[in-house]
Amino acid sequence: MSLFSEIEKTIERGFRKWTERMFGPAEADDLISLHRAILEEVETHVETVARGQRVFPYARLAVTLVAADPGRRAVLESAFGERLNSDIVEALTAAGCELPKGFTVEVTTAETGDRTFQIEYSTKPTETSAAVAGPAAEPAVPARLVVAKGRAVEPEYTLEKVRTNLGRMAELMDTDQRVTRRNDVVFEEGGDEANGTVSRRHAHIKREGPDYRICDDGSEFGTRVFRDGRSIDVPSGNRRGEKLRPGDEIYLGRACLRFETEPRP
Repeated sequence: MSLFSEIEKTIERGFRKWTERMFGPAEADDLISLHRAILEEVETHVETVARGQRVFPYARLAVTLVAADPGRRAVLESAFGERLNSDIVEALTAAGCELPKGFTVEVTTAETGDRTFQIEYSTKPTETSAAVAGPAAEPAVPARLVVAKGRAVEPEYTLEKVRTNLGRMAELMDTDQRVTRRNDVVFEEGGDEANGTVSRRHAHIKREGPDYRICDDGSEFGTRVFRDGRSIDVPSGNRRGEKLRPGDEIYLGRACLRFETEPRP
């Protein structure tokens, strides 16, 4: 089973919906096959180090999409130019991979080539991507989650990673006993009545510069944000999710986490 198998379904749903709207169902099927092939090749470069920790050693990917027809190249550039970077980052981080600082994916097209796509891997980021990933793009103080309802392994969690997985159980495995997901915010199995409404792959929080967004990963009982007296549903499988604000209460089913950004006194 692919490391990307679960997250790829979520990514693919979003990609299919967007490409069908932009280019039509027939074109979308072909683009999705190409999108999947690229992710599968990227996955082969994931390395496992001590204690099963996964790393992706390359800071820059240069993806070249090949098509003889100028119209086809225009479609490929439109479909992959802005989305492929975020999709690859999401797939790698969801698989528990640590990414080098300044990681970026650059997409270009070419008229000729041996394959429909080619990927060049580099351990050095571009100067632009390194600058974007520098301290100025990150919050001065990492935000944190405080457990308000339910029983988690820790009473609060600092959001220090680009992606923080939320769910029940610390590690999830496939039928071959390979770890497919590690949850950073862990609600104990059977630890509380509210815990039973937290899915094993419930949601994740991603950091985008100084901002944080909550995304639902197809949970059974849903994810919602309670803010200023109103409840905001986080759509299942939506890659953008909901931007978090200080004081938001995040409900995973009936379990609740409070999002805080102010440093501890």
